Amino acid sequence: MKKFKLSSKQIIIWICVNYGLFILAFFTLGFMDSNKSIVIANFILDVVLCAVSLVLNVILFSTKYKTPIVGKIGLLFTTLCFAAFTCYAFLTPESGLPPVLFS
Repeated sequence: MKKFKLSSKQIIIWICVNYGLFILAFFTLGFMDSNKSIVIANFILDVVLCAVSLVLNVILFSTKYKTPIVGKIGLLFTTLCFAAFTCYAFLTPESGLPPVLFS
């Protein structure tokens, strides 16, 4: 299997692209009809984007990347905040958002 050689700049760009896609997908699909299939697709897409961002963050913490530790921790914290927001928005029915996943 072929390994990808990414620089720290490319990893940071991909993490930021994932953040942008997360925000775009959440609000675009969130303003659509409260159809259960759209909400489930939005949830799956958000979870996949958070997982990919988390993997990229773990790769960025490798010693071969010379990124400042404050930047690494900031990106990891942002990813964890997006993951927590996804759990809050979709998995807690008392959050005020439609608990469509449980119906």
